[in-house]
Amino acid sequence: MLYKFIFVLIALSIVTFLSTQLAKIEKEKNKIIKVQITLDNKCDFFDKVFMVKAVPSGKTARFINKKTEMFLKKSSKVQLVVSDEYPGFHFTSIPVNVTYNTILVADCSNSERLDNIFESLKNQFNKDSN
Repeated sequence: MLYKFIFVLIALSIVTFLSTQLAKIEKEKNKIIKVQITLDNKCDFFDKVFMVKAVPSGKTARFINKKTEMFLKKSSKVQLVVSDEYPGFHFTSIPVNVTYNTILVADCSNSERLDNIFESLKNQFNKDSN
């Protein structure tokens, strides 16, 4: 009987500990931080073509002298998008996790990875091979 009581007491202690730890983690993820974002523009476009978009909130910010600041949750991600001043142009980077100092790279060159993907698609869907 004493063993059952001790077992239940230990189990309750573990469950209580784990739930408080999960609550702390969730609270930390929702903490708002000031994120300083720097643009590393490797494209042949002016810096004003790009802006930052936060995911999932959808907040946006424009760069001034290659820098901008946003107040975001620690669990947010940011990505480069084209400024809404240029509706005919499309560019979206891969979302990255936010840190206090985040650098976003605008690289408009064709990467070897993209070249390989397009080559594979061309080979797979070639009209002459069907």
